[in-house]
Amino acid sequence: MVPQHLSRRSVLQAFGVTGALSAVGQTAGGRPAPSANENPLATIEDAIHADRNEKWKGSPLGSLWPFIKRRQEEATQSMAFLKARPKDLEAWKTEARAKVFDLLLYRPKPFKPQARVLERVDKGDYVQEYLKFRTTPDIEVGAYFLVPKHGKFPLPAVVALHDHGGFYYWGKEKIIGTENENPVLSAYRKQYYDGLSYPATLARHGYAVIVTDMYYFGERRLILDSDLRQGINTWSKRESAETIDKINRRNGQQECWVDRNLQDVGITWAGVLCWDDIRTVDYLATRPEVDIRRVACTGLSVGGWRANFLAGLDPRIKAACVAGWMTSFHQIVPWFVSYTIPAGNVPGLFKYLDYPDVGSLTMPNALMVVHGRRDALFPPEGVNAAFQNLTQCYDAIGKTERFATYTFDGPHSFPARAQQLMLEWFDRWV
Repeated sequence: MVPQHLSRRSVLQAFGVTGALSAVGQTAGGRPAPSANENPLATIEDAIHADRNEKWKGSPLGSLWPFIKRRQEEATQSMAFLKARPKDLEAWKTEARAKVFDLLLYRPKPFKPQARVLERVDKGDYVQEYLKFRTTPDIEVGAYFLVPKHGKFPLPAVVALHDHGGFYYWGKEKIIGTENENPVLSAYRKQYYDGLSYPATLARHGYAVIVTDMYYFGERRLILDSDLRQGINTWSKRESAETIDKINRRNGQQECWVDRNLQDVGITWAGVLCWDDIRTVDYLATRPEVDIRRVACTGLSVGGWRANFLAGLDPRIKAACVAGWMTSFHQIVPWFVSYTIPAGNVPGLFKYLDYPDVGSLTMPNALMVVHGRRDALFPPEGVNAAFQNLTQCYDAIGKTERFATYTFDGPHSFPARAQQLMLEWFDRWV
């Protein structure tokens, strides 16, 4: 049966994304890890098929899953475009967005970014700034901002959103190449992105690009008093792969604690992510190099979740590319529940909207979805249902050409070919 405690991070590790389990060669459930040539999704599907006749279908939820599944089936997604069939698209988007914002339980008042540019590095075709700006009076976010040297100013811009991957030690650096970087970081980028910095590619093609640290990652990662005492979890020295993996594992284990405490104080992690990303667009609006009428967003994994919500909630996003993250929630239960993340939880959302319904809020703006057919984090039926949902939405408004999908025979990643198609998509629609 499907391992009862197989987490999203465990899946990524066992299937070669982080490589942290290669030494022991087993998954969290004690099964041999799939070989490099094995399809991890097929391995999971075989286990699911074998367990269909079990009392609780081999679900990680066990005896609890029937109750949860019934509640899921009772949720109608009453505000979904295909159910509401609104005559006024803009009025529907206004109402649905307001509902999502209410569910996020976090809406900080607008605040001037008060940006500080701390470093400028000439990268040949573009200049890379390291800066900090405020999203609220008490939150300052680190960012890289890439500005092409040549082009017709003001320039189109892209908000590039880094992944999760159970890898908390770095955030924005996962997709930004830095000088003399740790080999652990280089190997990670090779695994997820074919070794490429797609923000650099975008900058070389005339886009201003901003990359921030997601809450709980990079400069905003969890650091404990015990770390300070031990002199670890610091960027002041090059730490070993073993130390970085230890920190990532610890931070992964405590992720649920952080989520529970955020909800206990009356906000959601998802709300923090959404508003950080919206405030990032606010910052772009202050830059004279940027044409705020021509902004796109993209990201892999939780970066894809963020891109989906940012495009759906902020009308300034004219095109989006969601990579390695698009599914209907209907198919998550009962077997794929272990692969969700606390940061993506919006309590009560499913009563009103499914995940692709959030993406449909960007209509009539352009949306592209990238998915690997060996991606073991999402049920194929859920991915196909999301594709069908969005196709029907764009067909209904007569903008079929503004929705596209690209699938490839690979795992959870954003490969070079997909990055090239993302660039072409933005060239067409931004």
